[in-house]
Amino acid sequence: MATIIEDGTGKGFNVKVDGENRLFSRSITETEFENAVRKGLAFNVNTKFLPITTAGPTDGHALLYIKNNEDRDIILAAWFIGTDLGTNGADLGLMQVFFNPTGGTIISGGTAVAAVNRQGGSSNTIDLDALSGGDSFTATGLGEPVLYQTQSVGSRAFGTVQLSLKKGASAVVTYIPNGAETAGVDIYTGFQLYISETED
Repeated sequence: MATIIEDGTGKGFNVKVDGENRLFSRSITETEFENAVRKGLAFNVNTKFLPITTAGPTDGHALLYIKNNEDRDIILAAWFIGTDLGTNGADLGLMQVFFNPTGGTIISGGTAVAAVNRQGGSSNTIDLDALSGGDSFTATGLGEPVLYQTQSVGSRAFGTVQLSLKKGASAVVTYIPNGAETAGVDIYTGFQLYISETED
């Protein structure tokens, strides 16, 4: 007895099988990030340019702080950095990302950063604290960095990172210049991020 595979939505479509009993199918594959963009659940967070004019704290200038207030995980899909100006173009500063700082002036006195939806026209928002710091802003209680990236002046870096923040978890981006930036450097950093729909 032959088995007939029909469309489960009730529209009556059958599948195609050729003379060699090969079942034909067509699929669309997308990443979780692409799916989140399509559903209006993906966002960009960007400090825009922050001027750095001093060597700064030992642990680095705290540039960006993000804390997840969503019930779902927030996935940091990609990290980007850009620098401009500066006189020490041959030197490499150090960018780092740490989970769960316990304090610092970026948390107590940072400037709110907008999370921009990556789907034009979407009214969806994301519940997170996003704060920018800058020159001499601090982050305390840092452990080992989860990301570690050298950065020269007058350059841009971008890469996928796939970090996850549970509800209440946070991350901070810091920058340590290679020596004092005698003429100053402008630097920005941020993340492409999305709200995960995957169940634990």
